[in-house]
Amino acid sequence: MVRRFFSPLLFVALAAAPVCALAQSAHEAYGGGSSVELYGGYSYVFNTYNPTQNSVSTAGMNGWDASLKFPILGNFLGIKGDVSGFYRNDSPNFNPKAYFFLVGPQVGMHVGRSTLFAHGMVGSAHLTSSALPNITSDNSFAVAVGAGLDAGISHWLAWRVTGDYYNTHYQATNKNFNEIKNSNGRISTGPVLRF
Repeated sequence: MVRRFFSPLLFVALAAAPVCALAQSAHEAYGGGSSVELYGGYSYVFNTYNPTQNSVSTAGMNGWDASLKFPILGNFLGIKGDVSGFYRNDSPNFNPKAYFFLVGPQVGMHVGRSTLFAHGMVGSAHLTSSALPNITSDNSFAVAVGAGLDAGISHWLAWRVTGDYYNTHYQATNKNFNEIKNSNGRISTGPVLRF
């Protein structure tokens, strides 16, 4: 009885092997396979404040963003560390600097050479400021939840565009300043190296 099933099973396995190998090599040729990702680029955090029915005011800070992702379950799931810095120089009395240190999971799906991904990260944010007397340096809990696209250029290189809900909880005695420095969005773009 075992011989009856063994021969057809062996035949199917041998016939399917070249197809599986071809599919695997095609997947790896378009950016597949488990890879460590190193990203660095431009980033902008922003906040909306004083919204009315007809208009929304925004304020923001320019900066940089860098991340490193290690795969856990192939390309589908990885752990990501993210570090960023943002700067604003409106006047000699108001030039805050914010730094973020985040970690969390990232899930991804390959579409050809490109990768669609989503992540959720938590960590710490630090604000240094030479601002008004009632505003001092502060540390805060930070959250980033977002998604993006790594547009594949080659097996080793992609261009990332990402958007995040990005929030901090700094405290200030001046309510208007508190609204400005607690961000609620981030956009980033730059190159990604895959190893």
